[in-house]
Amino acid sequence: MINPKIKSNVIENVQPVLNVLVDNSTSIAYAKAEEKVTSFITEIKENNALNEKFDLKFYAISDILKEQDTFAFNVSETNIVKPLQDLQTLHKEIVTPTILITDGNQTQGSNYAYYKAKYPIYPVVVGDTLQYDDLKITQVNVNSYANLNNNFPVEIFVNYDGGKNVKQNFTVSQNGKVVFRKILNFSNEDSSQKVQFNLGANRIGIQNYTCTISPLNNEKNTINNNNNFSLEVVNEQAKILVLSAVNHPDIGMISGSISSNKQHKVVVENNLNKNIQYKDYQLIILYQPNNKFNKIFKDIEAVKANIFVITGAATQWNFLNSAQPFFTKNYVSKIESYVPVYNEDYDEFITEDIQFSDLTPLKGYFGEIKFKVPHKTILFQRISNFETKNPLLTTFSLDDRRGAILLGSDIWKWRMQKHVEDNSFKQFDNFFNKLVQYLSSTRKYDRLEIEYAPFNYANRDVVIKAQYFDATYVFDNEGSLVLTATNKATKETTKIPFTLKSNHYEVVFKDLKPGDYSFSVKTEDESSIKYGSFSVLPFDIEQQLSSANTKDLKLLATSTGGDFTHIDKFEKLLNKLTSDNRYKIIQKSKEKIQSLIDWKWLLALTLLSLSLEWFIRKYYGKI
Repeated sequence: MINPKIKSNVIENVQPVLNVLVDNSTSIAYAKAEEKVTSFITEIKENNALNEKFDLKFYAISDILKEQDTFAFNVSETNIVKPLQDLQTLHKEIVTPTILITDGNQTQGSNYAYYKAKYPIYPVVVGDTLQYDDLKITQVNVNSYANLNNNFPVEIFVNYDGGKNVKQNFTVSQNGKVVFRKILNFSNEDSSQKVQFNLGANRIGIQNYTCTISPLNNEKNTINNNNNFSLEVVNEQAKILVLSAVNHPDIGMISGSISSNKQHKVVVENNLNKNIQYKDYQLIILYQPNNKFNKIFKDIEAVKANIFVITGAATQWNFLNSAQPFFTKNYVSKIESYVPVYNEDYDEFITEDIQFSDLTPLKGYFGEIKFKVPHKTILFQRISNFETKNPLLTTFSLDDRRGAILLGSDIWKWRMQKHVEDNSFKQFDNFFNKLVQYLSSTRKYDRLEIEYAPFNYANRDVVIKAQYFDATYVFDNEGSLVLTATNKATKETTKIPFTLKSNHYEVVFKDLKPGDYSFSVKTEDESSIKYGSFSVLPFDIEQQLSSANTKDLKLLATSTGGDFTHIDKFEKLLNKLTSDNRYKIIQKSKEKIQSLIDWKWLLALTLLSLSLEWFIRKYYGKI
């Protein structure tokens, strides 16, 4: 019945946090620096002055930031920027200098050299700081597809680190036969060469190539002198027509994304009165249709063409509802923002979640859409924080025709956002071109379809995906598929059943030995069978980095107000940290307010006293 408050002041000593971020990658092991790093970490742990002044936290450079104080130096790739960003987010209100123990070689993420941190970063360089002459193939650009009997372009970049003038032989070979050769000249001033040439697509199927720059006489690291690439030669090309009555950045995005796949040829047309032979196109994309599309829809229906409708703020839904036989929308005159939510159960073709829920919302009219034909949804709508079962991207079919509708504009922002995140359009373009490939197909799919990468690195999983359809070409989620893989050199055979993964089947090989493999995918009754081959390359990207990157580490120290140190001279750094007056233990006073009921023993004593008084008064007749 009573609840008085008890106030008290509590003094807390808050130590600054000293983060120790350790490069746990294989490049440390290749540099034979594991002992030095482990010894340095032990010195930090046992340094009494540091422990008195700082709260020590040890982390490994990895995708997921977590505390650990033992390191195996077995991570295959390095991203230095991400853990630095995560540490800054983790310790927002606390003074947190960071010791960064690394060779400075980063294989993922943006450049860390000019990273702006709130508190100083102290890079401690590990490994060989001497710079060796080196030739390396840094990038290969080639299309994923080429048409039979056509030439396809190849673009390769070769870099040289060294001071002398050198002349080296560059070759591209297929099945041991040289198909292209060129002499490249390098110097200190001219250290990069772009090699451009065309190769002939003379055979249908996946074609594998190896490009090589001959090594220097004194070159220490020759692993990066070779690179492999592949493409698929096909005997068909889909023609895609894009029609629009409005100017919008989405049009350029659609054209650019579709054109990235040379299996597709795209034509953009803004003149809607032009006489167009729609039967010549395998897919027609109708961007934000209005009443100007009246004749177009009639002509499309006459030839029964496949369509992809994209709607938005400029769409006239009264017209669109009556212009086609696939869907209608009961809309209101309100523009809404729709966040995409990926549907893992979509099974018309193999799709992947490219983190759709993190993408920019699309804009379109609010309302419910109803389909008159069979349909399946790839993306649902989320409005604010409310997930709906209303479709955002849906495919549909009628007889032999295929179609899709995207209920929102500004999809160009999705492609740009993925490029900012990944420094490449590849992930988005792969998704968009799979959709276009499905919609533009005029043939029946095989009942068994497989998808795999022809080249894989030994430090990564080999993933083979498959889709199996029943007699009516509906995805069969009760199928039984088996993969048999054979190492061509050792003849060692492995048989693995496929696992169902929502809209496809999948096999994952871990730790396959380098070599060439052939494989077959069969159904249980062997009514359907597919064959393929892939190579596992003995390649570790960390092994390419023979020298420490002291340049960027020094820039990082300068930009954050820290100091650059070699691991052999770490004593100076530890002394500096213990004597630096910027890092002091802070005393904080907090007023602590507790209710009486929180002090259980005091509450019990009070209740006991009141009860005792009541019994005494009762005994003497005072109550």
